[in-house]
Amino acid sequence: MAQKIDMINGGIVKKIIAFTIPIMLQGILQNLYNSADLIVVGRFSGDVALSAVGATTSIYNVMLALFLGITAGVDVLSSLYYGRGDQASVKKSIDTAVILAPTLGVVCAVIGFFITEPLLIAMKTPVEDGVLAGATLYLKILMIGVPFSLTFNFCSAIFRTAGETNKPFIYLVISGALNVVLNLVFVAIFNMGVAGVAIATVISQIASALMILIRLLRNKGIFSFNFKKIEFSWSIFGRMVAIGLPAGVQSCAFSLSNSSLQSGVNSFGKDAIAGSTAVATIESLLWVTLNSFINATTTFVSQNVGAKKLDRARKSCIYSLLMTAGLGIIVGVTGYLCGDLLLKIFIDNNEIAMMYGRQRYSITFPFYFLAGIMGVLPGAIRGFGSSLPPSIITLIGACGVRVVWVYTVFKMYPNLTTLYLVHPITWIITVIALMINLIIAYKKAKKRIEIKKLA
Repeated sequence: MAQKIDMINGGIVKKIIAFTIPIMLQGILQNLYNSADLIVVGRFSGDVALSAVGATTSIYNVMLALFLGITAGVDVLSSLYYGRGDQASVKKSIDTAVILAPTLGVVCAVIGFFITEPLLIAMKTPVEDGVLAGATLYLKILMIGVPFSLTFNFCSAIFRTAGETNKPFIYLVISGALNVVLNLVFVAIFNMGVAGVAIATVISQIASALMILIRLLRNKGIFSFNFKKIEFSWSIFGRMVAIGLPAGVQSCAFSLSNSSLQSGVNSFGKDAIAGSTAVATIESLLWVTLNSFINATTTFVSQNVGAKKLDRARKSCIYSLLMTAGLGIIVGVTGYLCGDLLLKIFIDNNEIAMMYGRQRYSITFPFYFLAGIMGVLPGAIRGFGSSLPPSIITLIGACGVRVVWVYTVFKMYPNLTTLYLVHPITWIITVIALMINLIIAYKKAKKRIEIKKLA
């Protein structure tokens, strides 16, 4: 596979945009396909089924987050080695990542299968009308697809290092279309409800993993994989975990903190869950749109740090943050103005659920650009070689504050407006702290490069 985008030479802005757009479209499509699950099950199986699927989102994210975080290690290491021109280490990184992904996926799936129901109960998922039973069944089926989901994401990180973001996007278009078709077949025709959308998701995950793995097997050069010539490296595995695990713990804790918020929503009943689920689905679309810049920032910064072009790495970081903020303001304001129209896609003739959804988006959408900045900053910091500090900051600033808020402020004022206010508050706190950390990480990277030049 030839290098499609040269990240260490030439203009920066156009290359970041060219690199990011396929990732952004990939994320949008992936969320639209996930939204299709909710739309189909809500339309053809009712609000109870919609609530069952919605109650699982934060738990599923918690289970995947820890392992998906290691893709940051794949991204940073392979980009750093490529920037240095160390082709042997790039090849070992690829082999290690491809073997690691399904292995971690099996571990995650087995653990997830057995802890699904206890977690749902702990989150106060309603038992009435079969919401708990439906959510449990949905999650257990989804666990089958976890090894394939991780394989696709790890391989996508390899393609990003090569500057090739189009192929993962194409594979997602195909697998996502398959997911939508199977949703309609299993739910609308065979009336399989939550089980139908879960099975459709797993089949599409298997398809996407097979397509990207076959493409990797057919590639030539360093960005390829060959089962007969595997060079698994324990030292690279250790570095991937050292870089990626803090990111995974951060994502996991972030999802756990959202689970505590979800438990607060659950206490208001199935209409509140349905309304909040619809908004959360729209928010996830805004999130992936903005967070598509994470991969660009991490890859551009890492490669230029590896090539000892620190000024270029700094500019890549600044441009990514400015584009994230600008786009965040646009999509946040648009989402706010079109909030009710968007809710009606998911909620059919339920004004109470609409009211609950309106409460959430009125508070979160106008400030969503801060969420985007908060997501991109850790990617930039890791690109400069600092993985643990941004994770700690996010754990305290976002996750910790959210959990404390639920058990203090929300407990004193138990209404959904109080619960949702924690979103913009934690975004502001965390962004300020991460900005300071970014400056420190840049100065440390600059000092390391200066020392190497003198050596």
